[in-house]
Amino acid sequence: MALKAAALIATSTYVTTALGLIVSVIIARSLGPKDYGQYAYLLWLSGLLVVFGNHGLGISGIRFVSESLGRGNPEEARNVHGWLQRRQWLSLLSVLGCFSVGVFAFHPAGWQESIGLLVGVCIVSVIAKVIFLFDISIAKGYSRFSVEAITNMAMSLLYAAGVVALGMVQASLTTFVLFFTLISASHVVMVSYLLRKEGIAPGHGDCSPELLTRLKPHLMWTVVLVLVGTLSNKTIETFLLSTLIGPAEVGFFAIATALTRGGIDLLSSALTTMLMPMMGHAYGKGGMSKVNEILSDAVRYFLFVGLILAGLGVLWAALGISIMYGHRYDPVINVLRVMMLVGGLTLAESAFGALLSTTDHQKLRAGVSMLSLVVSMVASIALVPKFGLAGAVAAHAITRVLVLLIMGAGLMQMLKITLPVRELLRLAAAALAAVLLVLPVLWVANTPLMQFAAGLVYLFAFLTATVLFKAWQAKDAQLLLSLVERKPGIFGSITPWLRRWTHSLPG
Repeated sequence: MALKAAALIATSTYVTTALGLIVSVIIARSLGPKDYGQYAYLLWLSGLLVVFGNHGLGISGIRFVSESLGRGNPEEARNVHGWLQRRQWLSLLSVLGCFSVGVFAFHPAGWQESIGLLVGVCIVSVIAKVIFLFDISIAKGYSRFSVEAITNMAMSLLYAAGVVALGMVQASLTTFVLFFTLISASHVVMVSYLLRKEGIAPGHGDCSPELLTRLKPHLMWTVVLVLVGTLSNKTIETFLLSTLIGPAEVGFFAIATALTRGGIDLLSSALTTMLMPMMGHAYGKGGMSKVNEILSDAVRYFLFVGLILAGLGVLWAALGISIMYGHRYDPVINVLRVMMLVGGLTLAESAFGALLSTTDHQKLRAGVSMLSLVVSMVASIALVPKFGLAGAVAAHAITRVLVLLIMGAGLMQMLKITLPVRELLRLAAAALAAVLLVLPVLWVANTPLMQFAAGLVYLFAFLTATVLFKAWQAKDAQLLLSLVERKPGIFGSITPWLRRWTHSLPG
């Protein structure tokens, strides 16, 4: 069941990410850096309001719906759904009311002459996306991962088809914006249909007093965490770029952000999506010992895929930007390299965050995020006005690395978790060995094509080194072997080697 869900999530992510990349390229090439920067600003502002409107209600939904089901109490799970849904609507209406009044107090980049369009698009898209995010979170609590996967694939296909058509007729910025609004609204229609089909509906009863004593503090700290975390995650940098530098730089920053997020999703989406429901279920059945076992494996897997992302992102950035976006977007290259490197090395933060949410330690996570917000504000204000786009990238890197270090140290100190230090060091050593093998390739010629070849060398060398350095455990090899044995016609030649490798690893 878990493998089937992971395969579905991975397939959905690959389709959605690939189509999202196509959409980004077409719109960027059609509009040019300045207009694309305005479009990117609208998407950023809409996404920011979605987070404010949702502010972690979905996270609490995943946590307590899955836990209630793990305890064998489906009625309580429905009541949690209903209790959170009522607060979701109050939150959404409050945020949109404040936005509608406050938007006239500042001057959005390039939108001064079309403020009415900006407000209307944001209201419609935010309502739709908030409802969508809440509903798929509840579905995840029920382990119905197909709801998100199917909706995302269908909407991505529709969005990509429309953008291709609009790009062929050289549509204007306004036309692209209105089509984005239509797609946002379509998410609600489809997710509502799928929830009814799965029989997922909110309850109208009261949650048990015992559960509410844990749910309310969890929600409160999740709200703080999500809002503070959002403000510290490129929000201040984007706002300062749009206000002080210009819309083109906003577009460059947005492209690098989207590509980095796409790379992370491609490599880790299945694990990220399933991690918190798995931890919640394990916590309900076996307590902290079961959760710590999942965390240990998750951290190893996140570092593994993160090192792949970091290496390939640095080496393939130049060729990728040149082919997809053209030389008008060359300033994106170094921004993307830094974001890929930082994103890969800090990927394990997702596992730490899931642990804190699952074990009712949101207060610790919120405290770390508040500190990261302060660091982000100080770094952004100090660096962006003086260095522009480069300053925004530096501020982002400082913030992400600091969050990971503080969160990891805090967890080890307060929750007494045990991390697989030996395997983590071996993964890092494998990556270092791969880098050393890549350097001669780049010494021959440091061109985009040679950088691409170096990326292939890095990937092969890293994978080989993880085996040679014994960075894996027997259960990892057994999982891989079980997958390979399902396709003997394709992988039959390597099955005997995998069996021998499995027996050679520690349990």
